[in-house]
Amino acid sequence: MKMAKYDSARKFEHGITKLEDVFLFAALIVLTGSILIQIIGRYVLRIPTPWCEELARYLFIALTYVGSGRAFINGGHIGIDLVDTLVENHSKDPAGFMKKFNRVSVLVTEAFIICFGVIYIQYLQKIAARPQVSASMHINMLIPMSFVLIGILLMIYHNICRLFYDYEAAEKEKEGEEA
Repeated sequence: MKMAKYDSARKFEHGITKLEDVFLFAALIVLTGSILIQIIGRYVLRIPTPWCEELARYLFIALTYVGSGRAFINGGHIGIDLVDTLVENHSKDPAGFMKKFNRVSVLVTEAFIICFGVIYIQYLQKIAARPQVSASMHINMLIPMSFVLIGILLMIYHNICRLFYDYEAAEKEKEGEEA
C-alpha cells in the first residue's frame, strides 16, 4: 500500500514535469518568434512593435521562474564542489556525509524559498488591490507577475519531492529496466 502511494506520487511528479517541459518549450518558441517579429519590424519594416518587446520580457520572466522549478528536479542548479572536495579528503564516509549535507541544504533552501514565497504573495495581494495594466499589451500585470509565484510553488514542490525521491536514480533505474 505504501509503495502504491509512492508510485502515485512519482507519477504525479512526472506529470507535472511533462507539463513544465511542454510550457517551457512553447514559451521558448513564442519568445523566439516575438523577438524575430521585433527585429523584422524594427530594422526591416521600420515599424515599432513595443508589444513584442514586452511579450518577450514577460516570457523570459516566465521561463526563468518555471525553469528554476524544473531545475530542482534533478539538481540542475549551479553547485559548488568545494564541500565535495573537502569531504572526500577528510571524511571516513564521504557518500553518507554528502547525503546528509545535501538533505540539510535542501531544507535550508526550502526555508528560504518559502519565506520569499510568503513575501511575494503579500506583494501580489497589494498589487491585486490596485490593478495595473502593462504599457503595450494592456494586460493585467498580475498575469506576468504570477509566473514568479508559479515558479516559487514549483520549486517548493520539487524540493519536497527531492527529499523523498531521487529523480536521477529513478531515471537510471527506469533505463535499466528498459534495456
